[in-house]
Amino acid sequence: MRKEWTEKDTILYALAVGAGVADLDLTTENTAGVDLQAVSTFAAVIAGGAGALRERIGSWPGGMVVHGTQLVEFVTPLPASGEIDVVARVAAIEDKGSGALIEIESTATDPQSHAELFRSTTGLFVRGEGGFGGGGTAARGLASFRGLETAADFTADFATGPNQALLYRLCGDRNPLHSDPRFAAKAGFDRPILHGLCTWGIAARLLSALVDGDMSAISHFGGRFTAVVFPGDTVSVDAWRTAPDHFAFVVRVGDRVVIDSGSMGVRERD
Repeated sequence: MRKEWTEKDTILYALAVGAGVADLDLTTENTAGVDLQAVSTFAAVIAGGAGALRERIGSWPGGMVVHGTQLVEFVTPLPASGEIDVVARVAAIEDKGSGALIEIESTATDPQSHAELFRSTTGLFVRGEGGFGGGGTAARGLASFRGLETAADFTADFATGPNQALLYRLCGDRNPLHSDPRFAAKAGFDRPILHGLCTWGIAARLLSALVDGDMSAISHFGGRFTAVVFPGDTVSVDAWRTAPDHFAFVVRVGDRVVIDSGSMGVRERD
């Protein structure tokens, strides 16, 4: 499948994950002396793939499927605009007892050279579909991690806005769970919830401070979604340097962990 994106798409995504006037390299394309760069996690939005492939895997009630994990791995940095070819495949199916975890891997290549540019792996948890005895190959690259006993090497906070989900849905995910109060109530929530990928993108934007805001220095970024975030919540990111080229992180709302097993790889910069 051919996918393309423009600088306008890149800027909209950055705004949707909380970038603003302090981040002109993410939010403007015509500021003197500033080159527009894409927030790394935008790659998962561009690649997509999971939605179309889900229909070929099986059919379940919408409320039985939740986003479990997300990982993007880069061969080259994501440009601010471009065109890619994407091929999606089922990479793993794992029995989790109460349900099944299905990983869909989308590989993006250059349309001319056919060189691989990045991979985006989406883990979908299907409730009630476990018990088949499948092996444990899912969540590749996302080791269990819920924080260390030592103080974090880096901490940052971001107060999401009450309209955060309404803005993020313009990036492509129009699920009414994030906008329609009645739909959210049927799913058991007293109001619409924030997209997990929005919280994930906010975390990437905050953690880019560890590489001086250079998104091209991020070689991979992933995490496991463990709890919901509501628009208006303040999210906190705690990170620990576990190797010269790696940070582990968790994302919290207060004391409640909403993303764990966080992993960010960094490459050596010139």
